[in-house]
Amino acid sequence: MMKKALVLGCGLVGKTIALDLTDEFDVRVMDPSAEALDSLKAEHVTKLRQSAVDRNALAEAAKDVDVVCGVLPSQFEGDVQRQVIEMGKNYVSPSGFLHSDGLDSLAKQNGCTCVFDMGIAPGMSNYLVAKGGAMLDALDFGCVYVGGIPDKLDPPFNYRTVFCLEDTMNEYVMPARYVEDGKVVEAPALSGLEDLDIPGIGKLEAFFTDGLRSAADNVKGKFVAEKTMRWPGFVDTINILKAAGCFDKTHITVNGKEVVPFDVTTETLRPLWKLRPENGDRDLTVMRVVAKGPKEGKYVTYIWDLVDKFDEKQMRHSMARTTGYPCSATAKAIAKGIIAEKGFLAPEMLVANDKFYEYLMPELTKRRMNFKMSTLIEER
Repeated sequence: MMKKALVLGCGLVGKTIALDLTDEFDVRVMDPSAEALDSLKAEHVTKLRQSAVDRNALAEAAKDVDVVCGVLPSQFEGDVQRQVIEMGKNYVSPSGFLHSDGLDSLAKQNGCTCVFDMGIAPGMSNYLVAKGGAMLDALDFGCVYVGGIPDKLDPPFNYRTVFCLEDTMNEYVMPARYVEDGKVVEAPALSGLEDLDIPGIGKLEAFFTDGLRSAADNVKGKFVAEKTMRWPGFVDTINILKAAGCFDKTHITVNGKEVVPFDVTTETLRPLWKLRPENGDRDLTVMRVVAKGPKEGKYVTYIWDLVDKFDEKQMRHSMARTTGYPCSATAKAIAKGIIAEKGFLAPEMLVANDKFYEYLMPELTKRRMNFKMSTLIEER
């Protein structure tokens, strides 16, 4: 009998996950939006026009499924994933970190396997930097460079966004947690600027953002960080806006009305930054994960490189592909028993499971999400 999966949310990522699961699961998709469900073109998917925050509806939809994939806005996520785990259901999500407190013990109590933050970044980012560290005797340097960018220069910002703009804007304000000398420290957002040359893409700039999430605590090394990549000049542009107060979150009065500059800037940029495939816009996802350290008397550098492009055949955003496929592959790995550990697990907690790595990477390659791994060995 075919296993059953429930996908909560039918946005760009939810649709990607649902369609990818149909080859191995009887799939249900739950979303309150008729428009979102209608946009999912799949004959063998059951569409439930209900909200996952409706406890009764969620209980009915999930009662006989083998795995649940949660792709919900952050404000709805915490209560929903708690209910799913209380039901003893296996669970995978490309987010979840912000609402993870207490869920590990709850998942163990209820005998379910749950993996949170399993997308591209977070997700493959912390998984691969931890994998590199585990392959070394010690991790001296671990850094994730990642960015979703337009496929060509697009002045004046050279940037387009696919997902929640508010979350993106906050990345340019929040201090970035990273590891230095083995301790978690903070750096201002947009600092630590450096240039990278990405084969097939060219020069990009990289800067600190608060993307490590659970990996800041779980990946042990002398230096561990995540940096966001953009086309050159982006940081200077954002810093000008910040210097002008456009990112301030304190109320100001304009024509007798109180407004928050951050909110005004967000709404002003929203139409300018929106990726519009119907107008010819295309996106790229670029990632480089570097892990350096000693190994068996030598000094070894492992690098994983990814350049993923917009799917022209299915008209699917690269960022939706690269976020959705690690989640769906992990759901399949749980259903197959490849991941059997109980608990609410971060991706970096799975690196000791060699069978998962051997399953995950080819599965992503089949979907043209191809990480190219290279190794540099220096004699010492």
